Amino acid sequence: MRQTSGSSFPECCLAKILFLIAGLVLVYWILKAYKRKVEGRAHKPKAQGGEDMVRCAHCGVHLPRSESLMANQAFYCNADHRRLHQGTD
Repeated sequence: MRQTSGSSFPECCLAKILFLIAGLVLVYWILKAYKRKVEGRAHKPKAQGGEDMVRCAHCGVHLPRSESLMANQAFYCNADHRRLHQGTD
């Protein structure tokens, strides 16, 4: 004769259900990580166009063209260097 343990599900079915739930949770975590990785690539800021760098004719420092001063076809990092360099010519 078979003894019943008082539950309607045999223990093997319960183990299969727990294994299935664990597998679904694992698949969910993997898909969530993959989605985060793909979205991370899509949201990276694109490199903006760079600006030309110029060299100060007096001290040699490189700076963006938009921040430089130009006089007599030469670039300077500030007004003092422009004045000092033009005084030597």
